[in-house]
Amino acid sequence: MKSQRVAAHPYQELALSIMEKIDNGDLPPGSKLPSVRSLAKDHDVSSMTAQKALLQLAQDGYAEAVSGLGYYALEPPTDSAADETGESLAEVTQQLRQLQSEVRALAARLEHLEQESAD
Repeated sequence: MKSQRVAAHPYQELALSIMEKIDNGDLPPGSKLPSVRSLAKDHDVSSMTAQKALLQLAQDGYAEAVSGLGYYALEPPTDSAADETGESLAEVTQQLRQLQSEVRALAARLEHLEQESAD
């Protein structure tokens, strides 16, 4: 059995990578984000996926769309912007990454066990 990668949708992964750049200061507030075409080419995704990632960034408060000019980074939202459960976006993102890592590890273990049983 081939190991399957369990992850978020590609647009969510792309949006997350840009969020991280905004959070760590690689894309400071006011900086222009890459174009849809550039994101699609650089990340090997469709233009629709790149557009959806930028829309997600705007929806999450990480970017602002300026008509005719593109998307620009905003000041990262603070952790006080918690959801109804009291968990911030950063906490939920960290939990998601941890779960994805654990699922990948389990998939690798399963593949190893299946190979052993086939031998």
